[in-house]
Amino acid sequence: MKTSLESLINEIRERVEILESCLPRRVDAMAVSQVSKLPYKALLYREALIWRMSELGREALESYQRDKLVSAIALTRAAVETSAALWYLRTKMDAVVKSRVVGDIDDYLMRLVMGKATGAGPTDPLQSNSVLPRPIKVGTFLKQVDKDSQGFSHQYGVLSEYAHPNWAGTAVLYSKHIPADRCTIFGPDIRGGSTKNIGVANLSVALMMFERSYARIGDLMPKFIDCVRAV
Repeated sequence: MKTSLESLINEIRERVEILESCLPRRVDAMAVSQVSKLPYKALLYREALIWRMSELGREALESYQRDKLVSAIALTRAAVETSAALWYLRTKMDAVVKSRVVGDIDDYLMRLVMGKATGAGPTDPLQSNSVLPRPIKVGTFLKQVDKDSQGFSHQYGVLSEYAHPNWAGTAVLYSKHIPADRCTIFGPDIRGGSTKNIGVANLSVALMMFERSYARIGDLMPKFIDCVRAV
């Protein structure tokens, strides 16, 4: 198991380094499409997500290496959400390309790029009269991934048990009962369970799925541009 864990850690490090080497610095809307804003919006969200994923992946990796498991799993959970969000974007673009029907894709793109959940009457600070759309919920992302990868939502739920101050994220990780002494002792991962293995495995899968979705969107983009050319 130790060898397997070390192998996954090395794999995660390589994937994070690849993401960091691919971080975009600019997206030129007119270079993407001169007749529709939709491809630009899709790319804007994709490139923001790779920045987010590379940061989460790096910080989660370093937390695992320091055995800071709650921090690592909370970051892993956020990385899983990020991977699911990109998967969701890919499926929406894929549907447009396959059907050649643009439909309400712009509504989804606006909710992805500019969605805001908190506060009454959220507005764009750059356009004070523009009301921001409601975001797409993480649960919707997870359900979409589950259609192609059954069990994804369940694994997210497992991570949530540790990320939240529930039994797994408190007593399981930090306490151990000593019946003979009628006392409880405390320390980091004091029971030495499988928590680290669970977290590392989920981070590895999230990074792998993110890479695939990122590449797939790149492959879809020319056809997507063609489909939305008149919009």
